[in-house]
Amino acid sequence: MKKAAKISIAIITVLVVCIAVSVGFFFILISPNVNILGAPDLDIGKLTSYSRTVTMLDCDGDPIADVLYEKNKVYVSVDDLQPYTKNAFIAVEDKRFYEHGGIDYKRMASALLSNIKSRGFREGASTITQQLIKNTHLSNEKTLKRKINEMRLARKLERIYEKDDILESYLNILYFGSGIRGLGTASRVMFGKSASELTLAQSAALASIINNPTKYSPYNNAENLDKRKTLVLNLMRAQGFITDSEYADACSERLIFEKNKQNQFTAGLLKAACKQLGCTEKELFSESHTIKTGYSKSITDAVRAEIKNMHGFDGIIRVLILNNEKGDIACDETNSDKYINFRRSPASAIKPFLAYAPALENGMNPLSQINDVKTSFGDYAPKNYRDIYRGYQSLSDCLSYSSNIAAVKLADDIGLEKCKNIAARFGIHFAATDNTLPIVLGGMEQGVTLSELANAYRTLANGGKYSECGYVEEIDGSSVSNKRIKNNVQAVGDDTAFLLTEMLKNCAEAGTAKKLKTCGYIAAKTGTNGDDGGNRDCYCIAYTAKHTIAVWFGAHEGCTIDNSITGAACCNIIKNLCSKGVIPTDTDFEMPQSVAYYEADAKTLADTHEVYLADPMLPKKYRIRSPFAKRFLPIRKNIDIIDYMDEAYWNDPWDFYLHGDRFDIFDSVVD
Repeated sequence: MKKAAKISIAIITVLVVCIAVSVGFFFILISPNVNILGAPDLDIGKLTSYSRTVTMLDCDGDPIADVLYEKNKVYVSVDDLQPYTKNAFIAVEDKRFYEHGGIDYKRMASALLSNIKSRGFREGASTITQQLIKNTHLSNEKTLKRKINEMRLARKLERIYEKDDILESYLNILYFGSGIRGLGTASRVMFGKSASELTLAQSAALASIINNPTKYSPYNNAENLDKRKTLVLNLMRAQGFITDSEYADACSERLIFEKNKQNQFTAGLLKAACKQLGCTEKELFSESHTIKTGYSKSITDAVRAEIKNMHGFDGIIRVLILNNEKGDIACDETNSDKYINFRRSPASAIKPFLAYAPALENGMNPLSQINDVKTSFGDYAPKNYRDIYRGYQSLSDCLSYSSNIAAVKLADDIGLEKCKNIAARFGIHFAATDNTLPIVLGGMEQGVTLSELANAYRTLANGGKYSECGYVEEIDGSSVSNKRIKNNVQAVGDDTAFLLTEMLKNCAEAGTAKKLKTCGYIAAKTGTNGDDGGNRDCYCIAYTAKHTIAVWFGAHEGCTIDNSITGAACCNIIKNLCSKGVIPTDTDFEMPQSVAYYEADAKTLADTHEVYLADPMLPKKYRIRSPFAKRFLPIRKNIDIIDYMDEAYWNDPWDFYLHGDRFDIFDSVVD
């Protein structure tokens, strides 16, 4: 009996010693100062890379939502979060986070017993610190070696990092599925708001997803997510993070998940900043730059709402809005989840620069007549939309109705190469093979980007002065916009720019963009690229005294848009923005000194299709008032009549009408 007792004591002693040795060896292995297994050492750079940020400021100098970190993700600072948002992740992932030193031994022991009972690995015990280490330093392989190294580095991290710093890094590397990484990005993508604005229910939902982004996807497995969210809320209540009433309110809150990443502006901004500084994106973030932009939150919010209202549209939408004065991009939004800046056919939206600006620069005026009839140009036989031809029309009306025949005639008469040279001054780029007349209607090999096209119209709004547009206004206090403006060039005369603007105002009043006729002072042009099988590109480019608005509807690759959707449909977005006061339209374009209003001979114009200034004795009913460039002023038909008209008369002739059709101030006419 005594012998058996001694044997038992010996066995127990051996077991205790073995356990003690094992535990001692275990603690040696996970000691921060020991690296027996040859694992990578703690690299603070891998943690601080998630806090290397680019701060973006809007047009008012206020931060745009949040700052960004690498790969175009929104960076979250724990100081900006609501307490319940932090606690949602702590409650479900590591309830003793603020108590342990990197490893939760109680949870580890509990998980070990649970896994032994279930004869599997159903329950994990990784702390938030361990998860951070695994995701930044180690692989996902499930081996004892990796786990020991994970614990060792977690303990080391806890010695040099504050808890909130660890939590901040953790929240910024979490994966939420669908390519979404980081709490800030997830908040923007799924709820369209900053992480600091999340509700309790939204916070619990996001904390639920990270356990298994596929199983708890809000887009594919909403029911699973709802159950998991309730579990998280239960844990928060049980751990004293929320009250019963807060729990009830959060459970009853209906969550709506968005799908649009809304990253168009920030992606474009980062590309532009890298180009400006001549650096890579990684270098841009490593220096934590502050970038001021022309971004307008009020305009962008309104545009997003308009895009969302395009129910049933199976295509790509992009809306680009420029500040005319500096060329800063105030808004760049799309329904695509990727940055887009395609080169596409500009269709008829290119006509003002390849046909009408060259015509005005070569002496024509808004009243100049063009015979809008079927015409062939060698082997090229363009057609008007719906095969409608209107005969002799003024230059202004041809542009308003977007006559294809008129545009090609103008380019053919002036010379295509000369027209291309003028269009190039507006920032339009041509391929080497773009040397035939179809380019006047948008038939270009490579096409143009929406930003190039919008900036060309902005040039008209700025009196013919061309300068580049861009996302960046300042970088670290150094102005970029001012440098762009200083490098401006006079693309065309300010007289041409004003006359073309007046013609495009008529297009918005009674032409293809007439949906904008109630919008105040606005000039616009539409364009549609397609055929009987469907359309591929639809445009409306409009501008006011302060802004240029470009709207593009495009077909997905290999697809088309229904023919019922044309450039005119793009006008609706602009109309809504203007009618709501988002885009001010109460200021007219300023007329330059190089332009004045004169009266032309309407009778001769109708009879011979030639433009003459009205003779002094011509009855009022045969007169038509129009702006003209002073350098290309038409002559009078009867040149023997002495011109007593002064500048005041021609600019405001109505003050001189004294008696009906008669001008009593003209009492001397010689042969």
